[in-house]
Amino acid sequence: MLGTIFWKVGTKRESSTDLIMVIGAMYASVTFLGINNCSTVQPIVAIERTVFYRERAAGMYSALPYALAQMLTEIPSGFF
Repeated sequence: MLGTIFWKVGTKRESSTDLIMVIGAMYASVTFLGINNCSTVQPIVAIERTVFYRERAAGMYSALPYALAQMLTEIPSGFF
């Protein structure tokens, strides 16, 4: 649906208004994708937050090692 709103906007670049339309289309699509990705990850983050609070209360480790471990475990899934 987002693509049909800006169908063939980039084909005509005669004035600064056309350029602003292209920039607006790029901004809208990047914002939409960012919000969509954040809403997909949000339930997982809520579960991980409770796990982190429990493990921090037990004195296992602080926030930095936990965040680094989460980041390092997600790197291989980004490649596949």
